[in-house]
Amino acid sequence: MKRMTILLAAICALTAGANAQSLGKLSFLEGGWRGGDDNFVFEEVWSSADGGVMTAMARGVRDGALVVLEYIVIEETEGAPIMRFKHFNADYSVWEGEEEQAIVLQLTEIDENHAVFSAPTSDGDVRAITYGLDDDGRMTVDVVLLENGEKGGFSLVFEKVSD
Repeated sequence: MKRMTILLAAICALTAGANAQSLGKLSFLEGGWRGGDDNFVFEEVWSSADGGVMTAMARGVRDGALVVLEYIVIEETEGAPIMRFKHFNADYSVWEGEEEQAIVLQLTEIDENHAVFSAPTSDGDVRAITYGLDDDGRMTVDVVLLENGEKGGFSLVFEKVSD
């Protein structure tokens, strides 16, 4: 029994190390980020990787009123990490609809300060999200959308406000 316990502990330690290392390249996301202008401010707060998962909370405020909340999870999987997220209105109703699953994107590119999450299928409006840490310490987030059958999207530039 003691051998089994030691073996299980070793497997758990190895697995946790592999998950943390795989998500470790996303550590540039960690901390609090703020972007926008006088009319629209968007903030994201990213946790460090632990237990094979990173999480983020986000909010968008337009003209002093909350317009969107977002909860994001990046999870280590057998293949590449996946990102899941949903948007919520100020009253906590879901943008995507109560019946719809979370939006799912797969990590398709990664290096020290850059990550691309892409849609694994042709379904859905969100096609890709790219996070890039610029030389000046700002983070640019490019969101590619499919709107009425045509590619569109937007970019946000964030400054780090906390670690």
